Amino acid sequence: MEEISRGSEEDSLVSEELVVFNSPNSLFTESCRFLRSKITRPSANNPPRSILISSALSGDGKTLVACNLAASISQTPEEYALLVDADLRSPRAHKIFGVPPVELGLSTYLSGKAALPGLLQKTAFDKLTFLPAGNSTTTPAELLSSERMRELIRELRDRYSDRFIIIDSAPLALAPETTVIANAVDAVILVVRHGKTPRDAVMQAIKRINKEKLIGVVYNAYDEPSKLYNRYGYYGGGYGKKKK
Repeated sequence: MEEISRGSEEDSLVSEELVVFNSPNSLFTESCRFLRSKITRPSANNPPRSILISSALSGDGKTLVACNLAASISQTPEEYALLVDADLRSPRAHKIFGVPPVELGLSTYLSGKAALPGLLQKTAFDKLTFLPAGNSTTTPAELLSSERMRELIRELRDRYSDRFIIIDSAPLALAPETTVIANAVDAVILVVRHGKTPRDAVMQAIKRINKEKLIGVVYNAYDEPSKLYNRYGYYGGGYGKKKK
C-alpha cells in the first residue's frame, strides 16, 4: 500500500490536543504509553491489529484518545500506525494533526470514487499514516455498514503485520454504524469522560459491544495519577481536566 502525502507536515500546525507531541513528559502522554503497551504487548494472545475507539456520547474525548494513541504507537521502534477517521458525521482528527480538510477520504473510497493509496496522508510522525474522513456525506450509516467497509478493515489489518489500525468512530449511542464497525474490528476501546458521561449511557454503550472485543475503557479528564481497575483496564489521564 503506497503512502502518498496530501497534507501539510508542518509541526507548527499540530494542535495542542496532540499531547504526545507537544508534552512528551505529561501524565496524559504516560497514560497513552501505558495503554499502548497493553495493546502492543498483551500478556496473553496476539495483539489486536484493528482497534475501534469510540464513546457513549459526543464530547467524551474519543478523537483525542484515538489520535494520541496512534501517535504513541508510531513512536515505538517496531510498530507503525494507521489512523482512520470513520466519524463521517463529525470528523475532527485532521484538526488535531494540523492537516487541512480535504474532499477525498474514507467516504470517497467507500463510495467507489477513488482508490485507497491516493487518499492516505503523511503526518508529523514518520510511521503514522492518516486516512481522513473526506467530504461530508448524507449516507454515513450506509457507507460504514457496507461490506466494502468490512473488507477495508480486513485488508488494512492483514496487509502489514507491524501496523496497528486505529479507527475513530461516531459515538455508539448516536450512530448505528459504529456497532457494525465494532463487530468487524479485533478490539474496541470505549472512552468515557470523568464527571460528564452518565453511567447509564456507559452501560448502554457496553451492551452494544461484543464483550470479548471490549479490551479497555479510558477514563478521560481524570485529575489523579493513572490507575487500573478490574478486567477492562480503566485508567485516567489528566488532559482536558477542569481547573479548580
